Amino acid sequence: MLILGVDLEGINENLTQKGVNLEVDRVTEIGAVLWDTRINSPVRVFSELIDEKDRLKLTEEVIELTGIDEQLLAEWGRRGDEIKMALERVALLMKKADYMMAHNGAKYDKPMLTAMFKRYGIEMPNKVWIDTQEDVEYPRRITHKSMALLEHSHGFINPFPHRAVTDVLAMLKIASHYDYVRMAKLASAPKVRIVAELKAPNWKNRQEVEKFNAIKHKVARARFQWDPNEKVWSKIVSQVHIDEGKLLFDFDWRLS
Repeated sequence: MLILGVDLEGINENLTQKGVNLEVDRVTEIGAVLWDTRINSPVRVFSELIDEKDRLKLTEEVIELTGIDEQLLAEWGRRGDEIKMALERVALLMKKADYMMAHNGAKYDKPMLTAMFKRYGIEMPNKVWIDTQEDVEYPRRITHKSMALLEHSHGFINPFPHRAVTDVLAMLKIASHYDYVRMAKLASAPKVRIVAELKAPNWKNRQEVEKFNAIKHKVARARFQWDPNEKVWSKIVSQVHIDEGKLLFDFDWRLS
């Protein structure tokens, strides 16, 4: 199996609070590694800095996090037609791959890359994306899935964190500990939303409140997220896990 791991660094308007804004958010670095699962090693490596003319000015926070500053982009960033040629090279790698892989790819890398291909008039190959936050069945002891903590849990430290190609290599090294076929099955299956059955108690009844808080703690630990609009705790899961009866939460839940 050939997997193309991808990571993007970027400058975003307000990623933490509002998520991706494809109108103004721009990629500053693309890292891609074509990985042969038979030998658990890279067979192609791609890395480019990107300097789009309409990007936002780099913030101190981004510069400190990534090490990518204005001077680096001015000296090494691809521009104009060079960006289009870089994307064409990425497209060729995508065509060779059986699957794509990214960490938190559904929320960041895939939409950012899709928008970038569209801006430069290039058709992006249609592939199933494996998300290493969602489609890898980590041991129960691993409760946090940031790249840094996953690296530590798997016995290594990435010497160049938050740079695109080194983050890709770290992600693929982590993934190599698990069943690629299983990942692909989970990634290919529909994702469904489930909701925790958590009814508000009589706030004047201490026993009911304590019971409610205990269940809410379990719901939060199971990584359900609070939806302030619908006022429910929900989570996106793979249909495979529902079909296999593997959602063993010790509280009631339902399909959304």
